[in-house]
Amino acid sequence: MRRSLSPVLWFFVLAYVITGAGMCVNFYALRGPPGAPINSQTMPWLPYASYVLWAGPCLSALLMTLFLYGLPGVRRLALQLAPWSVGRAWPVLAVCLLLPLVVEVLPVKILAALAVSVPHLYWEGWPHYLYGAVIGAGLIGPGLFEEIGWRGFALPHLQRRYSALVSSLIIGLVWAFWHFPNFFFFTPTRLAVFVPMGIVISVIYTWVYNSTGGSLFAVVMLHGATIAPGKLFAGGDAGGWLPGVITGLLYVVIAVGLVWRYGAANLSWRDRVMAEPPNQGAAANARPAPSAQTADET
Repeated sequence: MRRSLSPVLWFFVLAYVITGAGMCVNFYALRGPPGAPINSQTMPWLPYASYVLWAGPCLSALLMTLFLYGLPGVRRLALQLAPWSVGRAWPVLAVCLLLPLVVEVLPVKILAALAVSVPHLYWEGWPHYLYGAVIGAGLIGPGLFEEIGWRGFALPHLQRRYSALVSSLIIGLVWAFWHFPNFFFFTPTRLAVFVPMGIVISVIYTWVYNSTGGSLFAVVMLHGATIAPGKLFAGGDAGGWLPGVITGLLYVVIAVGLVWRYGAANLSWRDRVMAEPPNQGAAANARPAPSAQTADET
């Protein structure tokens, strides 16, 4: 039986609308009318502007979850953010924190050994990196603000209708274009690379989500770790496009390997995680586990 896509479509629309509205409000509040100098009275709020701007997926997911499942659904979503939601799949959490670092740093190290000009690496130790991945870009950054929506709401609802791979491709495309405020600062080349990479990385995120039985905590850590290595480099133009191309190819190889190893249906050794139908939300409230069905229940 085919499931309705209405909840996911509404979520996508709300995420884009909230982000677009936030962009307009922040640009006007910080700079005033076009061409005006930055308003000194709003400067103290500048560090918090990005939190408002990028909260679209989180707010949309909470609104849709509240509408479909009520407060019990919001509580189940919150349970997925708990560290213990990873369960026995804790090795996946280690992969989340280390894989992006290896993929980003390894090409730079190899090219440096070959005497190719590359960005300078500012490595300040594991505490600095882990803080950036877990806290700065994870629990109080884009990881939390985005993943409550993309993987917490959209992915399990899409997986009720499509395979894990198809769901990943849909979210990856929508997720990449949701970054449209950044497109004003992208070159055409960077934009042409950014969208396909969003789709590829979405496959890896789905593997983590399904392999942990729907742990948002693990996906938030992966999102933070994906961003954190970029802050370790200076001189981004050094070495040209080569380090980025190698990093992108490594992500492609990893994503293709996951599809080949685990199959497109579930992208995991477990069944894919699927959202409860809204009319079963009350019954699901009796269970402490996140709102989910397994693939073989359809």
